[in-house]
Amino acid sequence: MKKRNRMISFMVAASLVIPVLGHVSISVYAQESQKHTDEKSYIIVLNDEVICDEATNEMDGTFLTDDSVVLDNEIIVAELTEQEAKELAHNKNVLVEEDIVLSASTTGLLSKPVKAKEEKLRRSKEDLTEQNTEQDTDVEQEYDWNLQAIHADTLISEEEQADVKVAVLDSGVDYVEGIDLAGYVNFVDEEEEIPEIFQDLTGHGTGIAGIIAGNGQNGIYGVDPNASLYSVKVLDDQNTAPLSRIIEGIYWCIEHDIDIINMSFGTPVYSKALQHAVEDAYAANILMIGAAGNDGETVEYPAAFEEVMAVAASSPSAEISKFSNTKGELEIAAPGEKIRTASFFNGSMVTHGTSIAVPHVVGVASLLWKKDLSKSNEFIRQLLRYSAKDIDSTDACGLLDAEYAFDIYDDFSKNFDMQEGVQKDQIPENVRKPECFESIEKDEAYVEGRWGEKGHKDAIIDESAGLSAEAIAIIKMGAVYPDKNTDLTGARYNPRWHGRWAYSIPSDTANYKEVNYAAAFEMVTSIAIEGGNTSYYSSYSEIFGMDSSTFKAIKADINQMNNAFGSILSPYANTKANRKYFLYGCAIHLMTDLFAHSTTRTDGVYLGHQYKYTDQTDNVKSHPKRYKIAVRAAKYSLQNLLNNSMSDGKEIARALKDLYTETTEFKVINLKKYMSENGYPWAVTSLANINAGSVAFVK
Repeated sequence: MKKRNRMISFMVAASLVIPVLGHVSISVYAQESQKHTDEKSYIIVLNDEVICDEATNEMDGTFLTDDSVVLDNEIIVAELTEQEAKELAHNKNVLVEEDIVLSASTTGLLSKPVKAKEEKLRRSKEDLTEQNTEQDTDVEQEYDWNLQAIHADTLISEEEQADVKVAVLDSGVDYVEGIDLAGYVNFVDEEEEIPEIFQDLTGHGTGIAGIIAGNGQNGIYGVDPNASLYSVKVLDDQNTAPLSRIIEGIYWCIEHDIDIINMSFGTPVYSKALQHAVEDAYAANILMIGAAGNDGETVEYPAAFEEVMAVAASSPSAEISKFSNTKGELEIAAPGEKIRTASFFNGSMVTHGTSIAVPHVVGVASLLWKKDLSKSNEFIRQLLRYSAKDIDSTDACGLLDAEYAFDIYDDFSKNFDMQEGVQKDQIPENVRKPECFESIEKDEAYVEGRWGEKGHKDAIIDESAGLSAEAIAIIKMGAVYPDKNTDLTGARYNPRWHGRWAYSIPSDTANYKEVNYAAAFEMVTSIAIEGGNTSYYSSYSEIFGMDSSTFKAIKADINQMNNAFGSILSPYANTKANRKYFLYGCAIHLMTDLFAHSTTRTDGVYLGHQYKYTDQTDNVKSHPKRYKIAVRAAKYSLQNLLNNSMSDGKEIARALKDLYTETTEFKVINLKKYMSENGYPWAVTSLANINAGSVAFVK
């Protein structure tokens, strides 16, 4: 989903001087003109609606904005010099603050090189028969230690009585199996071109979402699998955001009636503007739950605000984590070390930080609030605090206990008064001792920061042998590169990188030329394994289904990347291994994109981009099984990468075999033809196929 709102800018007409608020004159420059080198971004909070209207009217409506979410709350963002900011701040009705940067509250991830396996890179095409690849769905439900520690594994799902809306204010959430999202919104301008399937560039938001609402489809169980979850993307590819973007996200939550906000980020710098937004959210009965921070010092903002519930991280040994901030007001602790959660490409990651502790509390809050949505945010907050278990090593806060919170819910409700608080002597205290999971500390399956995937021991010999966090980050860079690099964007003219079955459109007979997306996928993954060495293939005939012009074009594209990898891979090193990960990511992009650019409805109507066609190519809500199959195929491909092996049409066929049925409501253009040429004429390719000549282009 593209960004719905944009912060207001003071940059309007060149050399125009605006008497803002009738007191201070500020020189404002056009966006195309050169701004002062000492200008910074400032947040301006106007404490009067009339004054705000006056200021915006003086700007003559020439500033850019998509809607009025932030402006309606008397907040403007401006590019000002320090002197201009000081002058403007003299007005008692104006609050002026520098637009500082906030960061995600996750600690650094450990990273180890992937163990390559010695085997032939070129896969034999001798076995052309369809294979039964469907995964075993009768796997016994298994909760990880963190859910056991907070007794969330014992909760029995009750009939839903209320729809609690939970917002993950974070880096976005990727489209992966096991996490059902109710909606998306993206506030990061420079990342608007990223499709929803790859929206999260760091994995932070996806991991948070998995802990809150993982439904077990990918081996990850969250606290509340039925939570109505919204991805509010505010953190960029560095897991940072300017203060103004955080504020914008908060006001979006207010306007969209969100009940709980997960705030797994922070700053040690106090901000009155942020406090203003937090106070408005609290007044709107939103429960905000924030990360304490990870430097062992004072609790960071926004968690440090009175209106936000501050969460510390605990270890498997039931102690407050050494990295967790404890100086200041803490309210509760939750597991924050060696936590397995959802990751890119249907995988899982093990990570830690107070960021990871927060969603445990959010999930339990969601479950509790479903019992009666008429309860206040303060009721849920105090219930969570009161029901917590004592931690022997500290009196700063207790450990989250979901089961006990449910046990005392009725008594707590009877004795709760919003003004007076709760009559604690009427409710039994939680005398349970926190359970220790010391074996987790030594369990090699809990290696920090590694991508793995349960249930496929043939690809991952043991779960600690997964891809490092750095490797996955580079793969993700490659997976979004064809949509960001201007030389490769545009599926019609660069179909080899976007899974499109042809150059241009069939009606353009002068330029129309087919491209076998399965063969292109094979070629790029094979060159990736060689670290970008395009001499690996000397002739297009070495690749099943490849043609000469596509072969030459892919080689030329990769050679161009090879010349620029020093900057493309920054801040990572330009090594053979990193080039391998990046190019494999590019290949995964082209493979998953075929379910966007080579698909039709069952009646043959092409699923083109929303600006030109009736359906939305990159909208995961439009024919959503396309993306379930795409992500499944990506997971199979990463299993091959773990084995240092190429991927080809087999991974596409396996994913289709798993999930495509006679009732699936989309078709893939020329699937049968291209898959047969690539060596996989499976029956499912006929079932999902539509010939290009039968496609109807709606313009």
